[in-house]
Amino acid sequence: MKSGPERGRFFVMPHSEKSRYDDRSSICQKGFHMSAFFPWLDPNNWPSVAPSSLSQSILPGWSFFTVNEGNSSAPDTERRIVAQDSYGRQIGRLMDVVEILVKEAEKGNPALKDDTCVKALDELKIRIDDAKQAAQKARQDRLIEDLLALKDKDKEKFAAVMAAVKP
Repeated sequence: MKSGPERGRFFVMPHSEKSRYDDRSSICQKGFHMSAFFPWLDPNNWPSVAPSSLSQSILPGWSFFTVNEGNSSAPDTERRIVAQDSYGRQIGRLMDVVEILVKEAEKGNPALKDDTCVKALDELKIRIDDAKQAAQKARQDRLIEDLLALKDKDKEKFAAVMAAVKP
């Protein structure tokens, strides 16, 4: 069995000698690259079949939190609670109460306004509220688009929907 750089039928460049070869050239100092005879084997010549950038939501609305005996003393109870009130809703309620408590505490101790933890919580709450408002606006915009499309497509159904939402 052969060993070293010339295993098998094709020239294989050892890693230690890699710097001696020009990967883009079809000829190297010691011999020919396989791509000189078989250009389709050179990955630099392969066409791109995938986009250079891809961002896609997978299973939107799903949560990958696993509740089991290892991380909960009552996993069945926790699953029921989360099914009814998501972690986000629970944390949001807690943040609302903490905000009230901090504002009340600031009345007796104005220095709390400068506390880094209080500032960080305020900034987090602002970002969350901004995200909620943006999501609400996006839902409203989609609703308006859907209503306009329904109006163009089926005036009777549009009229029925509008009658249902009028006070």
